[in-house]
Amino acid sequence: MDQTIIKLQFFAPVDGRTDYYFSSLAAIYERFSPEQIGCALATLWGSNVEIGNPKSTRLCVISREPIYNKPQFNKKK
Repeated sequence: MDQTIIKLQFFAPVDGRTDYYFSSLAAIYERFSPEQIGCALATLWGSNVEIGNPKSTRLCVISREPIYNKPQFNKKK
């Protein structure tokens, strides 16, 4: 399990949705402000957001989730 994704889940809908997905913690702040998240990027980095160790704020939960892929098999001719 090499790949992960960042899940941002708001307690109340933002722009009509509660769940957003990002490739990195920093990418969250390209879309949302620290005020919308409830903490700054440095706080997330210091929180060690990993699988099984989410960060909760008063507005949302930020978690790292695994991405499961089907193995690729190349057929040689």
